[in-house]
Amino acid sequence: MLMEECDISDVDDNSPLRQLSTADGTAYEYLAPQKGNWKSTAITAGGSGLTGLLGVGVGEVMLPQLVRKCCMPIPVAAGTSVAIVVVTALTAAVVQFLTLASMVSSPDTGIVSGLIEVVPWRLVQFTIPGALIGGQVAPYLASRKIFSDDDIEQFTAALFGVIGIAFGVKFLTG
Repeated sequence: MLMEECDISDVDDNSPLRQLSTADGTAYEYLAPQKGNWKSTAITAGGSGLTGLLGVGVGEVMLPQLVRKCCMPIPVAAGTSVAIVVVTALTAAVVQFLTLASMVSSPDTGIVSGLIEVVPWRLVQFTIPGALIGGQVAPYLASRKIFSDDDIEQFTAALFGVIGIAFGVKFLTG
């Protein structure tokens, strides 16, 4: 994005600025979101609808809006977008699990036994340790600059390629 697209030095008094400082002392300044903007609300609602239907959308819709409309720096916009996606995904997961649990439970057994039955425990037993270990290893590697951005992009592309091939093989072979 060009700097002149987000020049916040000459904003009027009706557009309040927000300031944010990071732990390393970097200071960010950006425009507060406009309240009652129907176009932005409609775009966000559309992204939320896509999230509900397809599992994607809110992060991809919010990030450009925060950067272009609020002149928010990319690191702040990315963090805000991730926070929105986490809350949305957590809410969707809770609703999904409670709905499934209510379908398999009976009045005698209760919703808790239904939740125990519908949670994919085989997946959870590997996901939680993987997230905990990855959450420690990734910042360590990033702080030491062991891998370049190009290396990470190539590894991620190869990983998703392998996963895609594995899904294709599983689909074809049953």
